Amino acid sequence: MRLVGGRLLAVVCASALVLTGCGGSTQGSPVASGDASTESTTMAAGPEPFDPCTIPKSAVTASGLDVSTERSDFAGIGTYPGWKNCTWDGPSGKPWYYLAVMSSKNSIDEYLNSPQNDRQVPVRVGSRDAVRYHAPYQSDLPDGCDIALDAGGNLIIFKLDTIGSEETVGDPCREVSRHASDLEAFLPK
Repeated sequence: MRLVGGRLLAVVCASALVLTGCGGSTQGSPVASGDASTESTTMAAGPEPFDPCTIPKSAVTASGLDVSTERSDFAGIGTYPGWKNCTWDGPSGKPWYYLAVMSSKNSIDEYLNSPQNDRQVPVRVGSRDAVRYHAPYQSDLPDGCDIALDAGGNLIIFKLDTIGSEETVGDPCREVSRHASDLEAFLPK
């Protein structure tokens, strides 16, 4: 597996913290704590987010991604609470980028209002409204580009970045737009 730069990992971790928030639920039965009016309750788990690894392999291949590199992690981390991920490298041979499709039940508005997601541009992906943006670790001549959209109550992020120290060979925003358009039909309605 190729390593993704530390700066990306730092941004991803920061994003995960922003998106998961500070609150949490307690496990177990409600228990009185000192004051009878204060009790801890168990929060019911919500529905699972869409799993991007269920996108048909034929569609992934048709989009030009190397299906043999499919992995359900992102930046080498297998689980982020409340998120599902699927990542593929670009065209086989010597790919210069990877595409991660990330899904959460978080609000797209909350996500886009986070200060780390700047330089936002409204775009269309198939029949859906979407937003293309750059994260702070992506330079003005970006080595990556991201698109966020809502799909059936799921926040979907298409994240395209260079692999390790590979040079950017094409336009990351053009590539992520193409892949998002190719795969959009397989997202929840």
